[in-house]
Amino acid sequence: MSIAQKVAIYGLGNMGFPLARRIGSRFPTQVFDLDEQALQRAGTEFGATRIEAPADLAGTQVVVLCLPNPGISQAVLAQIAPQLPKGSVVLETSTVNPEHIHAAQRLLTPYGIDMVDASIMAGVSQMEAGTASLALGGSPDAIRRAQPVLDAIATKQTYFGASGAGAAAKVINNAVAHAVMVVVAEAGALATASGVSCDKLIALLSDKQMGLHRPLTYRYAERIVQGDYAGGMPLDAARKDSVLALQLAQTLGVPLFAIQGSHSVYDMAAAAGYGRDDYAAVAKLWADWGCPTVPARAE
Repeated sequence: MSIAQKVAIYGLGNMGFPLARRIGSRFPTQVFDLDEQALQRAGTEFGATRIEAPADLAGTQVVVLCLPNPGISQAVLAQIAPQLPKGSVVLETSTVNPEHIHAAQRLLTPYGIDMVDASIMAGVSQMEAGTASLALGGSPDAIRRAQPVLDAIATKQTYFGASGAGAAAKVINNAVAHAVMVVVAEAGALATASGVSCDKLIALLSDKQMGLHRPLTYRYAERIVQGDYAGGMPLDAARKDSVLALQLAQTLGVPLFAIQGSHSVYDMAAAAGYGRDDYAAVAKLWADWGCPTVPARAE
């Protein structure tokens, strides 16, 4: 049976407040935050009641955490776990690593409480607009029991696997976005110095057959996942293109960091003997180092 009673939310910050408001539109809510104004606003906007002490949670079966760092989440759980009823579920929406999810679950298990990582894959504006999505990890039974609350937060949800998998998916996604941000900044600097229109650069990179999309949707999804490195654009040719990009940057006086670092990987892959393979073969290096980029295929 799904849990559909009052919900407690810890954290009413930039993301926590619109999240709490969405939950508050469907459930009676209890809220906690150090910001007095946020607490007053929650009471006014969606009738939330304050959590004055952990004992206030004695009948609460779903707790949602949206806090600044894992240490704060752990401290909150240590205080409230003894008060929560057996069978309750904690939804960790904060950005954390799997190790933090596992540590939280170890703390909760003696009390018969489940932890679900429900990582928010969106910004504040998407949460406010109702277009956010969740990356879920944890027990399918715990997710089922908290499903109405999850649905109140976001209708788009993807289950990534066991405890910690949703948190890992978000951290990986953010890492890619942040790394690509550096690459895009470098590309913009190169384009500007070369006299290339920024609008046309954006259109070029946005093309699904071009630089931002193709490495993921073709080379990772088809080449690397399938272990198919025959034919295609040789790694040696990609390395040559990388050399040209470095030469262009040097000529124009544009500092490079991410693109420069990526070139080193092509140098290592060529030295490893992968020069005639499709350039997706850079992924072989991680397998050589004992960290394959895809699970081993069954024979």
